[in-house]
Amino acid sequence: MTEADLAAAAETEAAAFRRDEEALREAVGALLIGQRAALDDLLTAFLAGGHALLVGVPGTGKTMLVQAIARAAGLGFGRVQFTPDLLPADILGGETIVAGPSGEERIEFRPGPIFTPFLLADEINRGTPRTQSALLEAMQERAVTLAGERRALDPLFTVFATRNPIEMEGTYPLPEAQRDRFIFEIEIPHPDLADLVEIVARTTGETVDSVETVLSPARVADLRRTVRKVIAPRSVLERAGSIVQATHPEQPSAPALIRDELRHGGGVRALQAIILGAKVRALRAGRVHIADIDVDASLLPALRHRLIPSLAGEARGRRPEEWIEAARQAAHAAQ
Repeated sequence: MTEADLAAAAETEAAAFRRDEEALREAVGALLIGQRAALDDLLTAFLAGGHALLVGVPGTGKTMLVQAIARAAGLGFGRVQFTPDLLPADILGGETIVAGPSGEERIEFRPGPIFTPFLLADEINRGTPRTQSALLEAMQERAVTLAGERRALDPLFTVFATRNPIEMEGTYPLPEAQRDRFIFEIEIPHPDLADLVEIVARTTGETVDSVETVLSPARVADLRRTVRKVIAPRSVLERAGSIVQATHPEQPSAPALIRDELRHGGGVRALQAIILGAKVRALRAGRVHIADIDVDASLLPALRHRLIPSLAGEARGRRPEEWIEAARQAAHAAQ
């Protein structure tokens, strides 16, 4: 194929991506009231092939939103309600002794809810660190190791987890390694008055809204492959990398605010999350290459849960947005 043919094929594939993403957005949006910015970030994480952490107070529709995306995408759905007494086997499954038709006994593997394309880990911070760690291998490698045997998960395996930010009793902070597995942390704000009234009007009437299935698992896989094909110019990669580097207090490029208030910044997975998110946003904007504007739009959801404040940073109660903006400005000044 000539260079012109390749460019035309890329444009055609990008147009198909935009069409299908819009269909997915409309299917979910038919049920969703407000939360458009959160939906943008959720669809970006989903189409990038990453896992997402949703943070919001009870009643903001986190669970409903996750279920709607799974249904609209045509993916099988499983849910685990995390509690302090939940065990890893409750998620992964395990071997059990079963009796055969003639009374003989045999060992049989019973898969847990993790063996599904789309898993909702509800209130993940209520699970103990031991139970949370059961997701680490699955989220990174889409496989689990049980009784010495490695078992593959669905190729589209995706975890969307929810966390309640206001409850502390009976909760366990997510370890850094666990948080780093989530491509984005997405805040679900409380609805404004107009949205609040509309939610109550819909949910207290006779009509029950449903979500139309507009994609198939095969098409979701195609869309994720399309994202990977988006061109990332070296200059854009270097700028994004400079921003991530500037979030580390020990780096010479780190601004004073970060040296004073952060203990640790983003790493390789943070940069991967920024670039993958930027590729989805570029396709959404009708481009087959990423630009600085796409990177900037992905900085906050990709970095906010990866920045670890020092004691001084915690005491000052600063929002992650301020650290990220300081790193962005420092990277810009260094260019």
